[in-house]
Amino acid sequence: IDNLPEDLFGMKIEKKILNEDEYCQIVDGTNYTLVKISYIGKDNVFKTIYFFITSDAIITMHKEDSTPINHFIKNINAIVKDEKEHLTKFNNFVLAQLVYEIMDKNMDVISVIDDHLQNLRNSIDKNEANLKDITKIRDYIKTFSRIVLYQSIIISYMKRGEGEYISKRDVQYYAADILAELDKYGKLSAGMEKELNGIVQTIESKNLVEYTKYTARLSIAIELLTRASVLFMIPNSIFTLWPSIFAMDDKIFGMDNWIIQVLIATFSMIAAQGAISYIYKKMKEKKI
Repeated sequence: IDNLPEDLFGMKIEKKILNEDEYCQIVDGTNYTLVKISYIGKDNVFKTIYFFITSDAIITMHKEDSTPINHFIKNINAIVKDEKEHLTKFNNFVLAQLVYEIMDKNMDVISVIDDHLQNLRNSIDKNEANLKDITKIRDYIKTFSRIVLYQSIIISYMKRGEGEYISKRDVQYYAADILAELDKYGKLSAGMEKELNGIVQTIESKNLVEYTKYTARLSIAIELLTRASVLFMIPNSIFTLWPSIFAMDDKIFGMDNWIIQVLIATFSMIAAQGAISYIYKKMKEKKI
């Protein structure tokens, strides 16, 4: 909006009638109708074109090079020849054809988003999928959906005759066709969002499986460490306390003292192992 001149070929540009927050807009000025249409251009660059329609002219303004306008100018002779039966007021005809060109850019966006989705699918197999990529694609789809919605609203306004210098009779033939195309883009956008959600669910399921495996491994490790701690604690306690009860050269049942220590420690470990196994078995049965 700030880049628009105050005066354009005798037209006083009333910037206050424009809503900067809206992607598309159609509004009447003093002696013109202003149509603002935004779209996503090459390399995901957000672009806006301003159309000033008067009784006998149409003027376009845009910050950067505009592929839709360039394509229309390049093919204008062929387009006029094919559409001459519908051509009455030339400025309205040009407006409709330029809107067609802008709508065609939507298919490029569909193609780019589909490529992003395919890359995301491939990253799942390589375990390289990340939240940043998912968020980027989701924002891309939401922006595109919003643009398609606003474009549909503007074309609907034109179809029903809104805009002092836009002839309903001249544009309604094209408007109906453009709205049908925009409806397809809207469905494609919804389909891509649904596909993205499916990919996210796949990633979450895969992460859940990995987490389950990790938890199972951790559980086994904890169980082994617990058993080892308990089992090694028993002989350690026996070997620590035994000397305070019996002297090293004492005989027990006619056997050397150290042999009795080893036998008792071994038997205690076996008994403890059996008790621990029984307890873990009962705990797992309760979980099931």
